[in-house]
Amino acid sequence: MSGDAIGAGAGAAKVSRFSLAQRIEHFVLILSFNVLAFTGLPQKYFYTGWAERIIQLLGGIERVRFIHRTFAVILIAEALWHIGAVIAARRAGRDRGDMGLNFQDVRGVLGDIAYLIGLRRSKPAFGRYDYRQKLEYWAVVWGTAIMATTGLIMWFPETLARYVPGGLASGTFDGKVYTLPYQGNSMSLFINNKLFAAAGLVITFLGAFFRGPGYGYIVPWENGLWFAL
Repeated sequence: MSGDAIGAGAGAAKVSRFSLAQRIEHFVLILSFNVLAFTGLPQKYFYTGWAERIIQLLGGIERVRFIHRTFAVILIAEALWHIGAVIAARRAGRDRGDMGLNFQDVRGVLGDIAYLIGLRRSKPAFGRYDYRQKLEYWAVVWGTAIMATTGLIMWFPETLARYVPGGLASGTFDGKVYTLPYQGNSMSLFINNKLFAAAGLVITFLGAFFRGPGYGYIVPWENGLWFAL
């Protein structure tokens, strides 16, 4: 993160907050995120009129998927580049961890609140980046990680099924795989296996991750299939 001061005018100073490489990173991030949103939401809500019109405008569902996956790869590549750049900067001593959250940020939040409600006359002073910019940065980091992980799962569901056999088993009948789960959510269901057994029912898709004596824990996939943890 470049912060070199550059002379500008008589006695004035201009601070370059970002280097050229970092400005390019920002541009790629903004572009890829917006394209992913524009091509991803119509696929998610394909049954709506507005989504159908966007898909038709872009040339059909196959072209929409191609554009979406292309920019997904670009976003992942940009994220990996950023991680490498941060590591290189830290090793070279150019990065002092300015984006790290610390106790000073907590004081900054309290100081801002005190200023806004009239308990202090001036705004609190911050370092190079204040708590709002840091939170925004880490929100982008977290959001990119979630987007990349869930996107790759939906792109390569067969690969996930190899490592998470519970989801594969729920779409299998008579030894043949008919469907694969493509998306999960945070809802969960606890079941009492003893009650099922007393009723003559056997839950056969509970995976090896759970070893309890009588209770199970399962997480639903969005398409209605059930994945056993």
